[in-house]
This record gives sequence, structure tokens and C-alpha cells, in this order.
Amino acid sequence: MNRRVLRMLGLLLWALAALACAGASPGDMGNGQPQGDGASAGPATACQSDADCVVVETACCDHCNGGKAEAFNKAHANEHRPQGCGGGCTRLGCGDAIAVCENNTCQVEILPLGS
Repeated sequence: MNRRVLRMLGLLLWALAALACAGASPGDMGNGQPQGDGASAGPATACQSDADCVVVETACCDHCNGGKAEAFNKAHANEHRPQGCGGGCTRLGCGDAIAVCENNTCQVEILPLGS
């Protein structure tokens, strides 16, 4: 194999490892389904409509690059934002994360890439 192929394989393995550490699997990305267990909402995730919810990247890197996107009620979003981040994230692309209100609980939905 040439160096370019080996670099691409290395990057792919790193990205898969980052997803595993973030609690996601490659099959979770871009499936268009809300994420979360559907349990009853606490105050930080309670909602009546999609407009009550916002996506918060809760790690220093975004959900495409080893971090995690979570949905919270707008009133509680700042409590969950990371502090003291210094960069060092990859720049892989993936589908946008949107917040939806499902069963009175804010949840994240990852859109398919290119939506």
C-alpha cells in the first residue's frame, strides 16, 4: 500500500475510535432518528415544542470530531457548554445536529450528510 492509502486508513481508524469514545457508533450517524432513551425529561431537557430546545456541543470538539451533541431546554443550555477548550480537533464533516422535542424531552437528531 502506498502512504496515501495508509494515512487515510489511519484517519478512518482514528475517527471510528473517537466515535466509540463519544458513545456513538457509525450506524448512529446520519440515520435521521432522534437520539436518547425517551425517559421522562428533567428540567434541563423538558420541552413543549421544538422551539424550546437547542443543540449544545458538550465536549470541546463537535459531534463530527469525537465530541457529543446533546439537546437541552434553552434556559439550561449554557450550563452544559464545555469550558477551557484549547483546540486540537479534527475537521471531519457529518450531518448537522438539530434539536427536537419528542415526548416532552429535548433530543438530538443527526441529519444525513448534505441535508
